[in-house]
Amino acid sequence: MRGVSTLPRIGALLAICVVVTGLFMAMDAPARAWELEQQWTKPIGKGVTFYHFRLGFEQGPAHLYMLEVSPESGYTIRPVLANNRIGSLAPVENLAKQVNAIAAINGGFFDTGASRLPVGLIKIDHRTVFEQFLPRPVLGIDATGGVHFATFELHSTLHPPEQGTTLPLFGYNRPRKYGEIVAYSSEYGPTTGTNRWGLELILKRVSPRRAKEGEENYVGEKYLVIGENSHNTAIGADELVVSLHSNAIRRYGDLLKTVYLGAEVEVQTNLPEGWERYPHLLGGGPMLVEEGRYVLDYKSERFSKTLSTATARTAVGLTRNGKIALIVIDAGSPDYSVGATWHQLAIVGRDFLNVEYLMGFDGGGSSTMYVSGRVANRPQGGVPRSVANILAVVPRK
Repeated sequence: MRGVSTLPRIGALLAICVVVTGLFMAMDAPARAWELEQQWTKPIGKGVTFYHFRLGFEQGPAHLYMLEVSPESGYTIRPVLANNRIGSLAPVENLAKQVNAIAAINGGFFDTGASRLPVGLIKIDHRTVFEQFLPRPVLGIDATGGVHFATFELHSTLHPPEQGTTLPLFGYNRPRKYGEIVAYSSEYGPTTGTNRWGLELILKRVSPRRAKEGEENYVGEKYLVIGENSHNTAIGADELVVSLHSNAIRRYGDLLKTVYLGAEVEVQTNLPEGWERYPHLLGGGPMLVEEGRYVLDYKSERFSKTLSTATARTAVGLTRNGKIALIVIDAGSPDYSVGATWHQLAIVGRDFLNVEYLMGFDGGGSSTMYVSGRVANRPQGGVPRSVANILAVVPRK
């Protein structure tokens, strides 16, 4: 296994070692005591600092790792899709090295079964790769590298040239079901893999672009209709294939008459105001801290309470002084680290790590932090799990 093996080894590698003890409690959430036992700190790049804390919770010790990225640093963060494919997995370390990242953490949830499909929104370089149909938190990364947080469901619609006409998109880059309209991009694979019971429109991207000089927001994603097929259509690198099941064809037949070869169509989404201009979006959850308030709510975000037990955790946040915080907590060893509940991470994040916002990502065996060429934590299970996507710290362009 690569990564941290013993505390003396870590201390030899890191620049500063401070031993602190204390007891801290939350102010507006049910109290859960925790204790800071040790801290190690190391700068790893201009404006990027790596922290390692040993905490004491009521269930035992826990090792927490944090990367702090200053807005004045030479780095920004961005999501990276495993092998640039939906349904593909790869270790955090491999994906980080592919984009020359100095650091990275695992990203959003995914189906660990046969499909390996993501669970949550993914948008990379203005391209929607996967949608979410649950009211869950989303990390937005703007063009300057600033981060934003909001909770929403996302749905897209296809707008033909005629005013007032709309075709709903039931999803992105997943198998089409009965009566559905599903959009496919090259991240799904070389073809749509659909059966013959349908119609597929082949669209060529012509935007996003700035609407006009001086206007802030991006226009919707615009495409030209360049062809049609019945099924299993090849997907070009800058194309979108809109696949309609035969029942959807019958339902929306009149609207389809307005989608002809050479027509310009637009894909619009119900993003929060201003979010259409953010090039990168990555869904996760639960939301732990918002505007400095403890906001953990499993029911409203439709998370199972089984996720409330102590385990390995990954999260992303924004500190009160405007720094991006990437966090991983280890679990799996009663002598080394037993993990934390979301509740505990929310309290530690707000009251010790100084976060104004904090949002969870996939945890357990997925929780991995890569720093300066190696895995810095001890992933649960002993070997880093392959994941669907990561959040990478990369040089600013």
